[in-house]
Amino acid sequence: MQPASATRRVLLEGEYDLTRKAEIATLFRTLDGEDDLIIDLTDVTYLDSTILDELATLRRQSEQRSITLAGANAHISRVFRIVGFDRIFYTAK
Repeated sequence: MQPASATRRVLLEGEYDLTRKAEIATLFRTLDGEDDLIIDLTDVTYLDSTILDELATLRRQSEQRSITLAGANAHISRVFRIVGFDRIFYTAK
């Protein structure tokens, strides 16, 4: 029997665009390991394709673990559906 994996919650806040690319890339690189992830977007008001690319990179580098995008507002949730993130990430309100 395998032990249950732990879950790590990452809280994001504000707007994420090209000006914060280095910040988010650095943060995501620290998320190594096998713990399941919850990326909490409750307080994110905007994100652009730069951050979508960083999320996609995180997904590719973490194929063996669960990643949930939680708390996205209606606009961001719509963007996730358009780009197909609802097929490669778990989503939660």
